[in-house]
Amino acid sequence: MTDLGDYLSTLATVNRHGFGFLLAYGTTWLAAAALWWRLGPRVGAYAALFQGLVALPLGLTLTALFAAGERPDDPTMNALSIYLAMGQLLLLPLAVVLLVRQHFLLATAFQAVVVAVHFVPYSWLYGTPLFAVLGPVIAFAVTVVVAQQDRWAGETRTGRTPGALVCLSVGVSMALGGVIALLL
Repeated sequence: MTDLGDYLSTLATVNRHGFGFLLAYGTTWLAAAALWWRLGPRVGAYAALFQGLVALPLGLTLTALFAAGERPDDPTMNALSIYLAMGQLLLLPLAVVLLVRQHFLLATAFQAVVVAVHFVPYSWLYGTPLFAVLGPVIAFAVTVVVAQQDRWAGETRTGRTPGALVCLSVGVSMALGGVIALLL
């Protein structure tokens, strides 16, 4: 690539604006929501923590299967992409402490907000406002659920627990974002 604009445009086209990762992570967050509803906060919160272990290889596979050509090669931009993705790992120690202390909702909400913050640079990388919209949507949904958590106090078996709603809002947002990215 001779120019950054050409690189970004080609990257967005080849990767279909990141649809594979959005769809993969959306699916695993939805699975975490289902586990939270069926099996309770402990299982749901751990599912939210570990969902990336399934989503990452699934996202890579979807991206490879649906790639619209060869990924452009630029070592500097490849490194930037890795740093953007790996920055989320910094949340793990605090998320684990919150889980060990049985703050299941806070651990899951924290992870969801880190995802939301992580999205903003991807709007620039993929040349679409999609990620700049998804980030605030997720952050707002998580904020509303956490602010209203007392509404569902003690309802861990009914499927209306706040943590399940956090996972559901992240999953729906990301899966829908994946479909939109594919259509761009």
